[in-house]
Amino acid sequence: MSEAKQFFKGLLYTLALGVLYLVICPIILAVILKNFLLSDNFWISNLAYLALYLITLLIIFLIVKKDIIKQFKDFLKKPKEIINKGLSYWGYGLLVMIGSNLVISSFVNNISVNEQMARETLFEFPLYAIPVTILIGPFLEEVIFRYALRKSFNKKTVYALTSAFIFGLLHVLTAIDEFTIANLLSHWKEFLFIIPYGSLGYFFAKAYYETDNLFSSIIPHVLHNSLSVALVLLSSFLLGG
Repeated sequence: MSEAKQFFKGLLYTLALGVLYLVICPIILAVILKNFLLSDNFWISNLAYLALYLITLLIIFLIVKKDIIKQFKDFLKKPKEIINKGLSYWGYGLLVMIGSNLVISSFVNNISVNEQMARETLFEFPLYAIPVTILIGPFLEEVIFRYALRKSFNKKTVYALTSAFIFGLLHVLTAIDEFTIANLLSHWKEFLFIIPYGSLGYFFAKAYYETDNLFSSIIPHVLHNSLSVALVLLSSFLLGG
């Protein structure tokens, strides 16, 4: 297969999974579960949102299950090697993320809108937000931004940079409520947060490329999000809510 054909085939595959995850499944399932999602009952609304993500997870897993199951079996043959590679690169990504976040946050005098929204959702819908943030989200994001996108690239650096940019950009765009030129320009500072988000994506991509095993990026991604949730909940508890 020519490089151009491989690139576009992989890109279409990534786009298809991304649209399925971010657009098609949420819209269709939101219509089906509308009354439950809008319920005033805390338990019903939380469980409805969780069901939406679980169904989305199941649909995408069924599409990629053959490769993911194979990679899981390969992971079990050498878990220490794969985990060490993933954690090493996560450490590098974390350093870049923290450093760039400090610089950018001091410049814009705030945290990213995406981070603000994530924290609000965590406290408003904890029963769904916690498992989605810690487990479901990392798995789906790694499948799309690492596994699927990998099919387009043979060169590690180009692949890692592309994965980083798309991963970072998506985290920024999901926090913007209106996609008009004026609104995008008014939120230009928000696009600086592509750097800290993308730094993790870059090193997760390198881990996957070098191990050819998605669990080298899924595991540190899960760990990263777990620690982030724990820190948010702990700080809220210590500060009295």
